[in-house]
Amino acid sequence: MSRKVLIIQPHSDDALFDCAHILFSPEYDVNILTVENDERRIKEDEKLYSFLNIPLQHLNVEFKDDSYYGYKKLYKEVNIENSYKYLIDYFGKQTVNEITESLRAYLEDYFKKNKFEEYSVLVPWGIGHPFHLFVRDIVSNCISSLCYYRDFTESYKKRAQSQVEKQLKEYKLISSTPVESFCEIKWKLASKFYRSQSGFLFYEQNYIKKNLPEEIYLKKDDILPF
Repeated sequence: MSRKVLIIQPHSDDALFDCAHILFSPEYDVNILTVENDERRIKEDEKLYSFLNIPLQHLNVEFKDDSYYGYKKLYKEVNIENSYKYLIDYFGKQTVNEITESLRAYLEDYFKKNKFEEYSVLVPWGIGHPFHLFVRDIVSNCISSLCYYRDFTESYKKRAQSQVEKQLKEYKLISSTPVESFCEIKWKLASKFYRSQSGFLFYEQNYIKKNLPEEIYLKKDDILPF
């Protein structure tokens, strides 16, 4: 029997970039929720997951997230306090509240229709990106036992390493999947379907060429649900 997985991605490309090994494996029965709701990226998302034959949903709150670029100019390290402060300034308090309540409502409805104990829920580890950490915080306040996928490329930046070190006191690595056997198809799919991210794919080639493993983390006191 396939293991059921709900992957919550802040942006349309996060699941492909961060945990493609789960998307590509027949061992998993995957569902995807994308939090960002930008029209162009929704269409890209829909085309990719239609091609992969994986169910996909988006939140109903319409917004576009480019918060990372302004945030990194103001703050050296990502944490909960400054992430919320910046995102409220960036989106406005009403939109932040709408995203929060919409994501909470989605999870409540999802697990009314599906047995929670049959699922592993994956969220970003929240390293290096305020919106990733924001999404992780919302979900972790709704669901007690989660798995966390490592954020590519933000968590590998030099400026993010202090956050990595701090979080490793609370989290443990439970899987590290080499990407060499599927990296070519992973980045071909990214290039084909995520045209809006062509700049990212160009400027982050140094990280892409490193073939960094896809890592999954768990809180140290949690029992492995995955």
